[in-house]
Amino acid sequence: MRYTVAILLMFAIESVHAADKVSAPDFSKYPQTGSFVACTRGHTNAAWHLHQCTNLLAITAYPAGGRCALQYFVTESGQESDHRNVYNGAIQASHRKQLSDANLTGLRAAIRELPGESVLPPIERLVIVSFRDGTNWVTRSYDDDALPKPMRQIYDIIGEQSESKNER
Repeated sequence: MRYTVAILLMFAIESVHAADKVSAPDFSKYPQTGSFVACTRGHTNAAWHLHQCTNLLAITAYPAGGRCALQYFVTESGQESDHRNVYNGAIQASHRKQLSDANLTGLRAAIRELPGESVLPPIERLVIVSFRDGTNWVTRSYDDDALPKPMRQIYDIIGEQSESKNER
């Protein structure tokens, strides 16, 4: 009997902690093309980011609507890569660079300041941001026309692709 009470108490405590967690945004209102689903799965697959690779940050933006996605990744060691993911599977305009220690520190600080609330604007203004928060992988979404200041700082540090800037 004592063990049963202890087990029930453990489940009750765990369910309280689970209720406190913010879930990933619901992207089901967007066109569920194969590429869109693959890009969003790349954000919401916490196991892959936390166990299969060393990503600190992942960003996907859709400035051309459903035609392509701009993707950015930064590893824990500060290796930044970005590219255009065209929906026929082609990867274009790929870049890589190593962030300085100062930029990596600034990036971590900006990530910690990102607002917790997500918004779901039209796809051409959608920016999906996912990042490592301790042992958790967190996904949020923002409106490119109203980016929070920390998101602008992140783009300044990692280097936003010109086609995304040109849309503003």
